[in-house]
Formats: sequence, C-alpha cells, structure tokens
Amino acid sequence: MTPSIALSILPRAASFQRRPWLVTDARCWCNMSSAKQMGRGQYRNEYIAALAATSSLVASVACAGWSSPALPVLRGPNSPIPITPDEGSWVVSLLSIGSLFGPIICGLFVDRYGRKPVLLVSAVPLVAGWLFIVFAESVGMLYTARLLHGIGYGLAYSLTPIYLGEISSNAVRGSTGVLVTVMAKLAFLFEYSVGPYVGFRALAWISLALPVGFVVLFFWMPETPYYLLARGNKKAAADSLRWLRRSSTIDEELGRMEKLVLESKQRGNPLKQLLLTSTNKKSLVIILLLSFGMQLTGINAILGYSQTIFSRLALPLTAAELSIVLALVQLGSVMLPTFLVDRAGRRPLLLASTGGSFIGLAMCAVYFTLDETTTDVLSPEPGAAHGWIPFAGVLLFIISFAIGLATVPFAILGEVFPKHIKAAANSVFGVITSAVVFSVVKLFQVISDGAGTYVSFWIFTGCTATTGVLIYLIIPETKGQSFERIQEIMMRRGRTPTMTVLILLLLLIPISSEVEIDCNSLRMGQFICPDPALRQIDPKTQQLRGCTPDNKARVWCVAVEGIVCSETKNTSFTREMPCKWTNGYHFDTALLLSVFLGMFGADRFYLGYPAIGLLKFCTLGFMFLGQLVDVILIATQVVGPADGSAYIIPYYGPVITVVRSDNWTYRLPQDNW
Repeated sequence: MTPSIALSILPRAASFQRRPWLVTDARCWCNMSSAKQMGRGQYRNEYIAALAATSSLVASVACAGWSSPALPVLRGPNSPIPITPDEGSWVVSLLSIGSLFGPIICGLFVDRYGRKPVLLVSAVPLVAGWLFIVFAESVGMLYTARLLHGIGYGLAYSLTPIYLGEISSNAVRGSTGVLVTVMAKLAFLFEYSVGPYVGFRALAWISLALPVGFVVLFFWMPETPYYLLARGNKKAAADSLRWLRRSSTIDEELGRMEKLVLESKQRGNPLKQLLLTSTNKKSLVIILLLSFGMQLTGINAILGYSQTIFSRLALPLTAAELSIVLALVQLGSVMLPTFLVDRAGRRPLLLASTGGSFIGLAMCAVYFTLDETTTDVLSPEPGAAHGWIPFAGVLLFIISFAIGLATVPFAILGEVFPKHIKAAANSVFGVITSAVVFSVVKLFQVISDGAGTYVSFWIFTGCTATTGVLIYLIIPETKGQSFERIQEIMMRRGRTPTMTVLILLLLLIPISSEVEIDCNSLRMGQFICPDPALRQIDPKTQQLRGCTPDNKARVWCVAVEGIVCSETKNTSFTREMPCKWTNGYHFDTALLLSVFLGMFGADRFYLGYPAIGLLKFCTLGFMFLGQLVDVILIATQVVGPADGSAYIIPYYGPVITVVRSDNWTYRLPQDNW
C-alpha cells in the first residue's frame, strides 16, 4: 500500500467511528466476499495432493497395460525374446503374484514410517522392473521384471486410498477416491496408444519416465494429519491440515482427529480389531464382496489380452486401434463417477454397474459361443462376421464397469473402516485382490485355449450376476456421511447374519466336484477325439491338421463331464491320432491321367515313377496292357505316390484301407485256454 493511498483512507476511517453501522456493513461485505472466494477454491490443495498421490497409479498401472501391446510383439515372428503362449500367460499373471507382497509391505511399514515415504518407495521396484525389461535377453528377466512391477503395483494400490481418505474432507472424499480409477485408466490409454507404435525396448524407456515423474510431483506434498497426530506431532499435523483445507480455522476438525487417534490407540492391535470386532467384520465382508466382484468380472483378463481378443474380429480397425478406442472409452467412463459418486450415491452406481456389465459380458459370451461351436449361424470362418457385436459388448462392459465397480469400492474402502485399522484392511483387500487377479488372468488363457473363449466369458457373466445380487443385499449407502455416522450405520446392520453373508459370498468362487487325472490314460468312452467342437479337419486334404510323414497328428480331445485333465486343468487335452499324410497328390487326377493318358505314362510321371513312365511312353503302355493294369492298381489305391504319402481324396470319394490279420482281428491261443 502506497503512502498516498493510506492517507486517503484515514478520513473515511474517522467517519466510520461516527457511523458504527457502516463498520458493521463493511465487515459483513468483506466476510461474504472472502467466503465466496474460498468456496470456489476451498478444496484446491486437497485435489492437488490427491492428483500427486494418484500419479503413483499411472506409474504402476502402466505395468498392467504394458502386456496388451507387448504380447503380440513377444509372440510375433521378429520377437526380441521369443515366448510360447504359456510363457505369455505367465508374463501377464506374474504381476499379480508380485502384487501380493505390496499390501504386506504396506501393513508392516505404513504406520511406522508414514504414508508419504512408503508411497515414494513404491516407485523403486517400478523403476527396477522397467530397467530389467530394457536389458532383458531371456524370459527369466521378463519374469523378474513383472514380479518387481507387481510389488510396486500392489504397494501403490494399497497405500493411495489410505492417503486420499486421510487428507480429504467429507465433501470431496468420494471424488478424490474415484481419482484412483481415473488415473489407472489414463495409464492404460498411455500404454495402448504408445505401445503399438514404438519398439519393445523403447516402450520400456518411455514407461520408465512415469515413476520418475511421480516422485518429482509427490515429493512436495504433505504427510497426512492423522499419521502426524498418531506420532505425537500436533504442530506438523496442524500445518498439514491448514495447507490442505486452505483455512486457519482448523481447531474443531483437528480436535476430532485427535479424538479418533486417541481412541485408535486405546483399541489395541489393528489386525485383531479387524478380525474380532463385530462392526469391522461386517465391513470386511463388504470389502471381500467388492474385491471378488470386481475381479471375477474378468476386467484384468480382458484388458491384459485385449489385442489378442480383438485380433479375432474382422473389423475395419486393427487390434491395436481397437484397444486404443477401448482405453479412450474407459477413461471417459471413469470420469463420470467423479461427479456422480457424491450425488447419486454408492449403491445406485454399483447396481447400475453390475447390470450393464452383465449385459455386455453376455453379448460377448453368446457371440463367441456361436462363433466357436457352430458353422452356419455367423460365418463358416471364425471371427469373420458380425465382429462389431463382441466389440460393442466389451465397450458396454467397460463403460458399465467404470461407473461403479471400478471406482466406488475404493471410495467405500476409505469410509467403512476406522482410521486405526485402515492400513490392515487395505492389506487384506490388496492380498485378496491380487490372488483373485492372478487366478482370473492365468486361467483365462488356459480355459480359452483348452475349452474356448466363450467358456471364459460365460464364467465372467455368471460371477457378475451373483455380484449384483450380493451388492443389493449387503452394501450400505455411505454418501455424505462422516466416519462416525458410517460406524453407526454398520452397527445397525448387525442384524444381517454374518455367516449367511459369507455363504452367499462363496457363491462367487467356482466350486467343482471334478476329478483331476492324466487324460492320456483315459479309456474308450471316456473321451471324444478329436473334439467335435473344433475344426480340426483340413478341408483341402480331408485329413487332421498337422498330419506328419509319420502318419500321426496331435489334436485336441475332450473328456466326459466330471473329468479334469492334469496337463491342462480343464476337460481338454491333446492326443496323437493316426492320419494319412498327404503331399499334394490327388486321387482323381491320378486316375484320370491313367485312363486317358496312361499309354504315355502320364500317370506314373505324376506319381513320381519316371522310369516306369518312360517305359510306358516308349511302348504305348506295354501295348495298352500295362495301361489297363495301372488303371486297376490306381483305382484300388494299391499304387500310390512314390514318396509314401496318401492320396488327397474328395470327401465323397472312396478310401480303401487294407485290414490284415493281427492281434485285434482274431484270437490268439493263450496259455491258460
């Protein structure tokens, strides 16, 4: 303020003393103006801290999205590290194995060293994993990288909801919780958009920048007030809360936090409280339901194998371009709950999400069932017609999943547990989620290869339907409620028998009474070989596909219901079957040449007997007698191609097989007869 301006104000201030009502009006006007400005930017710092924290998810979830563009390269003809389909499924699923350790690390260290330091440490295994991929020369190095990625992934996903729940006020807690999924989908979009258009190692270098960027952003953010109060540092907690709320009037909220922290310390061991307290057990059932329900929809399998799935569809866009469209749609979809979760409520979004997901998955299941098991409904060739149907189904599933199942569970996770056991609850949630994700992702490839893609989609559809019923029966509404009020709601819901809920929850887990055996030891009548549901006969040769010169072909067979094959963990297995190896010689061509040009030896030249053909040419087929003999020998298929292969005979043609006496066609005398 300049001196001239200060002097001009003094007379007015003196006049206010003579008219005190003006002073009152001026103060009211100033307070209203200040409140209006704060209303516009009151939550700005909370959103800044939330965005910085959730950038850890961009860095970690990019590891999950990496597999979609990377797998086609690794399994392609110019692969930098050639892998088999089974090794590819391990590359995808080992991320889930590594993520099992993330929640455990979170539970051990988050209350000892703080939310911020442990979340920063989650970037270390991510950086190490990308460096392993950059310099990978073997599948083992890829496995190691995926395990390291999983540790960082699990740690970030376990700790970020805790940080968001402890820095956010009640008004924006749902919106900041939804950021968890928004940032995750942004990571998928990044990998899907960049991956197909850069080299395998270039993608790893580019992805390496994500965890580095997270560390740079989050390093400047404050520690949560709850943790600082738990460590006895009230001054630092007040400073943190003052910055987050952008207000100096924090005494009331700080007092409530102190009370919660004091009660948490008096309650003892968090894990014991989680498992033994009635209210917490009910909250744990809710988290178990949401964890199973999210993952058993198959979301991670569909995203991890998106390019592989889309490569089967005959559409104008390539599989990579379809994956980019998928990522854009899911990113736009998960932004909707950011505005709806604190308005529409948690239950309506979850129920709408499961309903839409069920319809989308059912569309895919029906399409792949018709495509893989019939020949006259969609098209004679697999995936050659109506490819828009499963793609539309996947998009509907992604949109529906995003508006509820992908976002709301993280908001509820930060609400239903008291502060002192939130870390333990997140650890349990993370471990269970990782185990289910591994099972779903690994078995998706096995089931799809062995029994068909449609079987996987029918399983996902059934699990989604069961999840919707359980959500309707169990999940409470927590919109706009304080932590204290939510705990009261959970106490009142104690009338619901916990055992009944757990029994219903177990419906999500596939239960089987099938027997696992070595299917190569099955007897006649216990299997069908080849599997009639698969097209294993080559229409050009009328023989089994892959028939070798040894007259054997390895084909897929299917065991009867109730038998699980130990080699594939499903009812399908491979078995060598006899076949007739062909090498391009057609029976009808040889017979026609013998009848009309046999006197010139054309039939013998065609079948690979040039010496006999030359003799027939010089003697007019041994004066037509040799021609007649050859017509008979070729017609009865006694004379075949010189290389030992069999004739290619049209499906309506006769195939002559000479059966000689052996141990199967007549009885041999035995010693005890």
